[in-house]
Amino acid sequence: MNCISINYKKADVAKRRQFSLSNEKSIELIRYIIDNDISRECVVLSTCNRTEIYYSENENEKIVAALAGITGLTRSFLLKYVMTFCGSKAAEHLFRVACGLDSMVIGEDEILGQTKSAYLLSKAENAVGYETNVLFQAAISCAKRIKTETVMSKTSVSVATLAANEAAKLSDNVSVIIIGASGRIGMSTLKNLISHKNVTVTATLRHGRTKRQELEKMGAVIVDYNERYKYIANSDCIISATSSPHYTVTGYDLGQYITDDRRRLFIDLAVPPDIDSSIKEFSGVTLINIDHFEMIAKENNHLKLECIDEAERIISQELDSLYKDIRFHEFLPYFDDIVENTDTLSLDKLIYKMKSQVSAAAFSEFLTVLQSASEGIT
Repeated sequence: MNCISINYKKADVAKRRQFSLSNEKSIELIRYIIDNDISRECVVLSTCNRTEIYYSENENEKIVAALAGITGLTRSFLLKYVMTFCGSKAAEHLFRVACGLDSMVIGEDEILGQTKSAYLLSKAENAVGYETNVLFQAAISCAKRIKTETVMSKTSVSVATLAANEAAKLSDNVSVIIIGASGRIGMSTLKNLISHKNVTVTATLRHGRTKRQELEKMGAVIVDYNERYKYIANSDCIISATSSPHYTVTGYDLGQYITDDRRRLFIDLAVPPDIDSSIKEFSGVTLINIDHFEMIAKENNHLKLECIDEAERIISQELDSLYKDIRFHEFLPYFDDIVENTDTLSLDKLIYKMKSQVSAAAFSEFLTVLQSASEGIT
């Protein structure tokens, strides 16, 4: 398995949004890769902090070219930000991504669900085979094990949590309007906001959306999306987290409603951004985007440090098990013939044959297994 990755480590939010892919674009890219025989297997993972392509064939150049084609960017531009992982390094990278160890906020919760969704999307497109199946299933299983066996999830601080905390500390009585509350990030942010007793939440909903009752049960007041500016004018904090390709808040429209110097915090959790950066010119307005939380994440990541060694140990164990499963799968076609031949070969002859034909390291491991078996250790 191989992987190319563009993530927050080399690309800021302005660059990442150029690489960001919707589900529709991800499917288009997957189909292009498969239909053009670039790779037999392919998974596209695109989040606010990373765009990654996992693929079975060693065709890095063609994969980069495919991504360039789907995003409309040049190959030379992409190569400034692309990180490449091959073989076991790709597997290790996926495990660390799924477990939240490679995230901006260590141990964040959303990435596991995003990884699973990306895998299932490719599966629905018949773009996965044995290798991809076992790799992604093992990575997802490993992430769940880490959440169960360590305190990683108990101290997890996601972007949604950080955004809600940022809003809640504005004052003793904070009014928040959230645009895009029916989406995954928006819903998570809403849940976190509601958990703060000093926060009241208004959520916008487009006409015809079916999540009104669910959002109301959570404690949000629902208003029509088209009326958002009127409610923005009366709010202390405005959070936008949609998947829209267009701005949900523009400087021009905002100027028609804001006529005072009231302090307002705008939080943009979308990639591409939802909020027009020109609103920073308004008196009293502060705008922060998803990159802002990288700084906060550094302050919170120390909570995770004691978990990292244990998580790394679990990843190492699970990877070892994965590699053995893959190797055994490759060995299965020869299994019956080897068993049949071994029946006619005495153990002492087998040992001498191994000694003459395999490396010292492999022979040492073989003898260790025999010794363990002789001592009754399974």
